[in-house]
Amino acid sequence: MRIIPALPVLTLALAPFLTRCTNAASHEKTPISPKSSPAAAKKTNPKPDTLAVEPQTTHIASGYFNSQVSRVVCYSYLDIEDYEEDTLTRAPMFQMMPGFSRYLWKYDPHPKVVLTKKQTRKLLAIISSPKTYKPLQSTCRSPRNCFCFYNKKKEIIGYYEVSFESGRLIAVPGFPGSESGTFTATGLKKLRSFCRSAGITTR
Repeated sequence: MRIIPALPVLTLALAPFLTRCTNAASHEKTPISPKSSPAAAKKTNPKPDTLAVEPQTTHIASGYFNSQVSRVVCYSYLDIEDYEEDTLTRAPMFQMMPGFSRYLWKYDPHPKVVLTKKQTRKLLAIISSPKTYKPLQSTCRSPRNCFCFYNKKKEIIGYYEVSFESGRLIAVPGFPGSESGTFTATGLKKLRSFCRSAGITTR
């Protein structure tokens, strides 16, 4: 994994992002052909969309998490196998945390959704319920959605990655039952329904 100078704590905090069925190292950089010209490389590896960039300071919460959340942003993005297999669906890259960038889908009308306070309460109620999860361990994930949680200081205090295709998740910090990394059928259905009602693209 690429080391980010002066940010060792952040690098450690982002380690779960790199747990995938695919090669973790391939997530850390945009694939560019060795023979690409500078112009082609620039086009293939665009700068992060400044309109989608959120505050970059990360301070993972401890204690009662829900009371510390003041803002939630959901992103829906491509995973590594998507843009390796079909580059035509690839839209500009955006960055939501230092060293963690993803491509958007060209046909996604809402790649970034900021939740209202009411939606935030509903989301937290779903993911905080032990009934949302089942005790089945799995590290095979291919997430397309990520909820980033911010406190009043605009620090990232947690994130929640979801793979609706496989029913897997990564929660940092964890919630009761989320350590299994697997949704129940009911939990996944509730979360998918919530996302759709909030205008969040799910796959």
